[in-house]
Amino acid sequence: MAFRDFLGNAPVLETVRRQLAGKGFPHSALFCGIRGIGKWTLAQFIAKAVNCMTQGNDFCGQCSPCRRISGNAYPDVRNVAPDGQFIKIDQMRDLNRQAFFKPFEGRQRVFIIDEAEKLKEEAANSILKTLEEPPETSLLILVTSRPDDLLLTIRSRCQTYRFAPLLLEDIEQLLEQRNDYPLEDRRLLARISAGSLGKALTIDVTEYRQQREEMIRLVEACSRNFLYSNAARTTAGWLDKRQAEQFDRKAEILLTLLRDLYLLKLDPESTALTHADLGAKLSQLASHFSFDQLAQAARALDSLEAGARRNLNRSLAIDQLVFRLAGVAP
Repeated sequence: MAFRDFLGNAPVLETVRRQLAGKGFPHSALFCGIRGIGKWTLAQFIAKAVNCMTQGNDFCGQCSPCRRISGNAYPDVRNVAPDGQFIKIDQMRDLNRQAFFKPFEGRQRVFIIDEAEKLKEEAANSILKTLEEPPETSLLILVTSRPDDLLLTIRSRCQTYRFAPLLLEDIEQLLEQRNDYPLEDRRLLARISAGSLGKALTIDVTEYRQQREEMIRLVEACSRNFLYSNAARTTAGWLDKRQAEQFDRKAEILLTLLRDLYLLKLDPESTALTHADLGAKLSQLASHFSFDQLAQAARALDSLEAGARRNLNRSLAIDQLVFRLAGVAP
């Protein structure tokens, strides 16, 4: 394995390789982008490249440093992750101390802070000096999917690299390489992943299709022949607060279905559908709704998702979503 095996975000990769070749890679870097698109993986690749025993500005994947970095067992590469909900000040104090040690056996020490948006304020403030004036022998790479949640003082001290979602064909190719997915499953996972390989790899396709069918029934229940009792049966499972993960997934599915219906009303031949495998069924359903119904339902769904994490009367919020989608809300 080497840099050439990194799929997607070619501009970022090219910049990183050019900087490494010219000894211009910053000692404080910030990798931003949605989850599951290779930010942490590229940080690991960089750690290998600056410590590989056989390659210059690349890595072999086979030498002792490369193998031990992959196994999180190399003394000059440290991965930092949240301890519970946050990255705490004691973790950063330890990083500050270790960053100024000379490498134990490699050429450079590399510190990768994953989910950096979870730095508590005091922890973030404690590493400002290290980010601003890091030692020549240390690299600090912060990885985040929510850069705006980081303190401005953190962001201003790092060179930012923005990662874009992966292309559909890249995700399909990676799924084909990693798992024995049937073609139809690969295509579905690539579309619903929103450009995130990590997300594609964690979705149970069978469960997803079952939940999607449930959301289709809800949309059908809110169409021209609307009966509240039919819609209520479909949404009954949403009232169980113990099933928060299923609630989030179903809400996400419903939102993408509403988006597809909206796209089909704009252009019946749209090729941008998330659920392209249901194109015929969705085309029929699209004619049952107005643009306003779909927009109102999407807004109600946004409010429901936001309120689900607070003390919301979920039953009333779900009813409001149903009525707006059915076009009978005031």
